[in-house]
Amino acid sequence: MRRLRAISVVVSVAATALLAAAGGSWAEDTLSAKLHPSGMVTVTKGDVELATIELNAHGPQWKHAPQTDAVAEVSDLPDKTGKRFVGTLAIPNTDGGSLRFTESVKTLARGLQLEYDVEVLKAMKLDGLQFSVGLPAAQYAGKQLTITSPGEDGDPQVVTLPQEQQKETFQLWAGEGAKIEVAKASDEAVTIQVRAPADIVVQDLRHWENPTFEVRLPAIMEEPGRDVTAGDKFHLDLTVTFPAPVKLEGP
Repeated sequence: MRRLRAISVVVSVAATALLAAAGGSWAEDTLSAKLHPSGMVTVTKGDVELATIELNAHGPQWKHAPQTDAVAEVSDLPDKTGKRFVGTLAIPNTDGGSLRFTESVKTLARGLQLEYDVEVLKAMKLDGLQFSVGLPAAQYAGKQLTITSPGEDGDPQVVTLPQEQQKETFQLWAGEGAKIEVAKASDEAVTIQVRAPADIVVQDLRHWENPTFEVRLPAIMEEPGRDVTAGDKFHLDLTVTFPAPVKLEGP
């Protein structure tokens, strides 16, 4: 990526009639969107985790700054439809560098609307700045991920999320895409729809002892990093939709 830019995405988790045939229907149940005090969102159905949604970054030497490390204040949105988080995320290996963010999480009829505004507070070097959808390996290992590239002539790319960690391969796919479908036509299907073509990276985080597959939409992903200055801004808004109502849980 050459510069910070705004990205808008739609993320949907779709259930099929397979679950209904087994005696239940996802559409009949309410999903939970559990809000961490930092603003990270974990979507679950009962005890089953479907996805995590977070803003995160990497300082020099790829030192990770997950959103759960952020310190944030939470309040109700003025219309009482959701929550607003205003916080600061410290970036390691930057001698005090940090990001300030404002995040709103609003309930829709069958999903969530999320919006992030991020500002760099101090000049520093960033190896990564990204929005990530995490998919638990326990649920998605062995499932296929299909990426549709921009343009009518772009053939879909199919990637199989490996059952076992590949010792020398952690980046499973990288390129530009408009739609990502995971476990298509199953009761665990996840579709990430990007409003405008964006860079996409799919990674197996088990390489770092994290039992998760990551679908990453990077604003910055560079080695040996990019210099950013105070006042640089990043904006992201997305809608997360499901075949069932979603209830917010958390602070």
